[in-house]
Amino acid sequence: MSSRFLHLLVCISMLSLAAQGRTADDNPFTISGFGTLGVVHSDNRNVDIVRDLAQNDGVGFTRQTDFGMDSNFGIQINKRINDNLDTALQIVSRRSANNFQPEITWAYGRYLPSDHLQLRAGRLGFDVYLLADSRNVGYSYQWVRPPIDFFGSLIISYFDGADMVVSKPLAGGILRAKVFAGVAREKTFTGTSDDFLSLNRSRLMGGHIEYQTQNWIYRLGYTQLKFRNDFPALKPLLDSLRSPYLNALIPSATGLANDLSLEGKKFKYLSAGIAYDQGPLQAQLMLNQLSSESLIFPTNRAAYLTVGYRIDQWTPYFTYSASRPVDRKIANTLPAGVSPDIDMLSAGFNDAIENQFNHQTTISLGLRYDLTEKSNIKLQYDSVRTRDYLLVRNNQPGWDGKTNLISVAYNFIF
Repeated sequence: MSSRFLHLLVCISMLSLAAQGRTADDNPFTISGFGTLGVVHSDNRNVDIVRDLAQNDGVGFTRQTDFGMDSNFGIQINKRINDNLDTALQIVSRRSANNFQPEITWAYGRYLPSDHLQLRAGRLGFDVYLLADSRNVGYSYQWVRPPIDFFGSLIISYFDGADMVVSKPLAGGILRAKVFAGVAREKTFTGTSDDFLSLNRSRLMGGHIEYQTQNWIYRLGYTQLKFRNDFPALKPLLDSLRSPYLNALIPSATGLANDLSLEGKKFKYLSAGIAYDQGPLQAQLMLNQLSSESLIFPTNRAAYLTVGYRIDQWTPYFTYSASRPVDRKIANTLPAGVSPDIDMLSAGFNDAIENQFNHQTTISLGLRYDLTEKSNIKLQYDSVRTRDYLLVRNNQPGWDGKTNLISVAYNFIF
């Protein structure tokens, strides 16, 4: 585990203990936090399974037993200014494109002019799905990690901008509508080691409608991201396709480059979800479709169903999750056999798109045990079956697409 992560853990623990020793009158701030200490073991050394696209390596090939895939630590500082205005700051250390370097994930001011209207501005969590903006808080959900097939393709966890939530009582429940807009700041790995896509200054906008009763939550959302930058690894291919020499032979080559390019193109999230929680039974069903205006991101769909049943302090659970490409056709109009150079370009064009297909299925069985009101421990078995390589790293020749994981995680809040 990174020494930087351990140093942050020690410093924040000391800070929280010092804050707890002060009276409420002496301390105008509220300090809280969360953390996960996790370990995961893979039975396959021919591939790395990762938690999400922000991780460049994971468990399996790089290390068969890994302590960093799920481990994290976060601290949040809130300050109430008056009855209508408050602020929040959250810092999280986790394995990402910046390794365990702490990141500011929330830093916003919130204004509540009435009971039915909320306005925020600053750095905000990206809650494109149910649980999306709290997916680092392992204590808050029943799995060791959110289903990778569904949540793993998210490339944004926060953005800089503003949002508005309007709520209204309706038929015994609460109807909420949220809209937001801003710019992304993060970077994500592309599947090639040490190569990442910068999302900096990419524009984001969207919203969702949610209806909540005592036991049910229904949600429908739409978001679009307009990319500011291209994949660095694509630049040689795009330059070759746009070269005057190639276009003299194949006039459609520039059009292919434009179709493949990511810069200025929109990436769209469409999602729907239902959650149920009554007595001992908990269940969730989520669906999404990810599509874009660029060939580099073919349309993929994903879903998961999870069911848990509380028995005193124990909660056994089952999860089925899957992702599938909608269409495997590749719009490559480069002619074959004209020259070895053009054939090489054509192969590179096809590979760039094929690497973004996402066909993966995971069946998970787990058990959560609540140690205290602020801590729990979880044990989970995952059977992962993969045909494509979007959500894995370092796949080696001969890998049959099958991997099994055993995970244990201790989660806490304070």
